[in-house]
Amino acid sequence: MTIAIDDPTRTGYAAEVVANAFLELARTEGRKLTQMQVHKLVYIAHGYTLALLGRPLMYNAVHAWQRGPVVRQLWQHWGERGRVPIAAPLPVAPGEPELNGDQEAMDVIRSVWNGYGGMDGGALSGLTHRAGSPWSQTYGLQDNLIPDEITREYYTRLARSA
Repeated sequence: MTIAIDDPTRTGYAAEVVANAFLELARTEGRKLTQMQVHKLVYIAHGYTLALLGRPLMYNAVHAWQRGPVVRQLWQHWGERGRVPIAAPLPVAPGEPELNGDQEAMDVIRSVWNGYGGMDGGALSGLTHRAGSPWSQTYGLQDNLIPDEITREYYTRLARSA
């Protein structure tokens, strides 16, 4: 269920699918999220999925930008929205798999929501900027990419220390 229909070598979901899962969790609680919150929640869930399930949650690359881990695909939807709440789910390309049949991934997303969903963007950014975090290890490098292996190692350590 984690393989995209149009590319059998690509594992994980589109970042928009994962972002929409968090937007829906917020909506069911009568809340709205900012783009910064969604970026960080998507990244944290991706990290824990790599650590706990041994597979990526999304196939999109994560970049180490000044304000933390960012998925360029999500950024292109929202740009400089900052603290403006996101009003609607993101469009998802036809043929992209949905998360609803992947109980393991949804369990990780719900756990991340329960643990981090109440935090504002600044607090989430503080978490992703900690010393030793994948962002701190890669920010300023030429390609500014955060490799999944660095993310997996970091979130494995966090999961073991919890």
